[in-house]
Amino acid sequence: MSDGLDLSTVQIHNSPDVKSWPATATITRLEFRPTGVHVEHTRNQGPESWPNFRPPGWDGDLQYTLWIFLQIAAQWHGSGCIQFWQSCDQNGGPPEEFARNWYYAADRWAPMTGHQPAPGELVGFMVTAGDARNSGAQSVQERSNLVAIPFPASGAVYMPKSEATPVAPEPDPIPTAPVTPPTPAVVPVVEGLDEVRRQIAELSRKVDALLARSAPVYRGTLPAVPALGVPAGTMVLKPEISK
Repeated sequence: MSDGLDLSTVQIHNSPDVKSWPATATITRLEFRPTGVHVEHTRNQGPESWPNFRPPGWDGDLQYTLWIFLQIAAQWHGSGCIQFWQSCDQNGGPPEEFARNWYYAADRWAPMTGHQPAPGELVGFMVTAGDARNSGAQSVQERSNLVAIPFPASGAVYMPKSEATPVAPEPDPIPTAPVTPPTPAVVPVVEGLDEVRRQIAELSRKVDALLARSAPVYRGTLPAVPALGVPAGTMVLKPEISK
């Protein structure tokens, strides 16, 4: 994970120059409690954790140091202020008292001394292996990423945003041949129905006339009438002769 501030431009106070140290850890959670800061990072626990070591004159081990970065008069300043041992759950007091508890002595931290960040002011946090306060001893020269966040109030929690999983672009669609829509069926429109009716009436008249006459056989051609479903054909009439 990248740094939220350009560490190469920071003036470091009362701590070792860590600008060239590799960032081998990632801060995963910062809880700004009223009783202290709770820190979680990827080199605190497990087989890849930073080693514990005991500074000269101490009766317990340290593992890492929590840093703060402040922007004062357009210049960034940073210092490793709060020491943590591996099982330390919180340290450093509430955020409203960082200036009084973290960087209070002008001979070590000026111009950071007395600068209490305002709520929402951009600040930075980082952890480094070993004892960075008063330029103490280091176990390994490694650091975490530097996170930049608005200065929190008591009770605030920082967690990095999850990086979105890259989505592979969809393949270009395979071109397909254009589909020709089917030709709609053509329904024949019968024009001149009056003429058809006239012809039918005429045929009926002729049939009536033939039935009234004594004729052996009458053959006639019938026209097709599509609208009525009548095909063309031959009509054969063989009237019966009354005896």
